[in-house]
Amino acid sequence: MTSDEFLPLRDFIYEKTGIFFAENKMYLLESRLSNRLEELGFSSFEDYYFFLKYNNVDSKKELTNLLNVVTTNETSYFRNPPQLDAFKVIIQKNYINNNSISMSSPLKIWSAACSTGEEPYTLAIMLLEMMEISRKNIPFVIYATDISSKVLESAKRGVYGSYSTRNMDNAIINKYFTRNGENCLLKEHVKKFVKIDFMNLTDAEAYKRYRYMDIIFCRNVLIYFDEKAKKKVIDLMYESLKPGGFLTVGHAESLHNISRAFKPVMFPGAIAYQRGR
Repeated sequence: MTSDEFLPLRDFIYEKTGIFFAENKMYLLESRLSNRLEELGFSSFEDYYFFLKYNNVDSKKELTNLLNVVTTNETSYFRNPPQLDAFKVIIQKNYINNNSISMSSPLKIWSAACSTGEEPYTLAIMLLEMMEISRKNIPFVIYATDISSKVLESAKRGVYGSYSTRNMDNAIINKYFTRNGENCLLKEHVKKFVKIDFMNLTDAEAYKRYRYMDIIFCRNVLIYFDEKAKKKVIDLMYESLKPGGFLTVGHAESLHNISRAFKPVMFPGAIAYQRGR
């Protein structure tokens, strides 16, 4: 891949997704797209770009394949425990131990880059565990979205190997999964709480489906956006939260220099960002 081939492709991906490949990531983009060129029979990345840009019928289908290969999907159950402990504190303080709150509508949680489903299903398991211990029923729904149709199909299947489940003890696995050889199959009574759908986080129109959220998880996504896209996404998520709602980003990410609209709330080893009431 030459620089002349890289730049138009990089800009096309940015236009469609907000994902930004710096010039020092040219080799990464080349390695991820090489199989697409081979499968389609193109001899150059320039040909592939013109196909994406101008072949309106087949390029729409290929855009789905492109999004599947350029996105990164590193995840597992119960990833980054301090952030999950913060989530647990928020739920206990604001919902389980708050007798003044009226749950006339379900608790609404959004996993905004759900990948293969480990994050939203982790949150569902945690809520079920907290309700069982407290003997308090809290209606809830978890929305799980991603830009990759491939990982969404995997999330819907709910089948996980040992790498994804490595952070769970056997008691949790036996309670919420069915073992099938080397794999663990998530039980339907957990899956029913999670609504899975496609979403491009830079598509402002799509946010209309996700309003008045209590908690949003958008972890390890901002690192793939440039400053303009980061600000756009965070501003849209602010509007999607209900007053007093919380946003959690990746443990290595921060809203510093992106937004001053949120109030940072400190927890041991984690920060959550709260919308004003």
